[in-house]
Amino acid sequence: MGRELQKKKNRSSISKVKHKPKSKKHPILGNPIVAANWDQSLTLSQNYHRLGLTRKLNAPTGGTERKPIPSTAPQKDALNITNKVSQALIPTEAHIDRDPDTGAILRVLHPASSSSNPLNDPLNNIIIPPPSQDANPAQRPSTNIVAQLEQQASMAKKKQPRKQSEREREWIERLVGRWGTDVVGMRRDMELNPMQQSEGDLRRRIERWRER
Repeated sequence: MGRELQKKKNRSSISKVKHKPKSKKHPILGNPIVAANWDQSLTLSQNYHRLGLTRKLNAPTGGTERKPIPSTAPQKDALNITNKVSQALIPTEAHIDRDPDTGAILRVLHPASSSSNPLNDPLNNIIIPPPSQDANPAQRPSTNIVAQLEQQASMAKKKQPRKQSEREREWIERLVGRWGTDVVGMRRDMELNPMQQSEGDLRRRIERWRER
């Protein structure tokens, strides 16, 4: 039975519906600056990284590209402090001041040429740069695209005044023709004001109608 139905389908004059494959290139309908610099051959994460943007505010949980680690000798971590006594201690000379009565050590004077790190403290070699007077580097735009987006965001949009339609002007004209300046009567008029617009809304509409 199935074979006969298949033969009828093959002899049918109705052509088969062929669906076009969906395009993998999705047009960028958002910001024109991002759309002009978007590379369709890259993924979303790669495009965002190339433009200096971030796709997620939180840290990625997976799916990111891992950079290959060069096969070099393991570097010694300067902050990895062990309990082993350093064998690189060099004996030096120092002047000791003692109390003449009790013999207690009052102070130890090292020569000026002695090392500033006699205990070989690894934290002593870490140079902390002074705070810069410039702006925070994290606040500076990383790419030219980010600078253009920040400039676009800083530009204030001009607020366009609302324009009354022809039907609204005719409606206000009928209200003014019947009630004049009585806004309370306009509000209570169920025939001309079926939507029960408030007094303040009617007053603003009348002022805009008179300014034209």
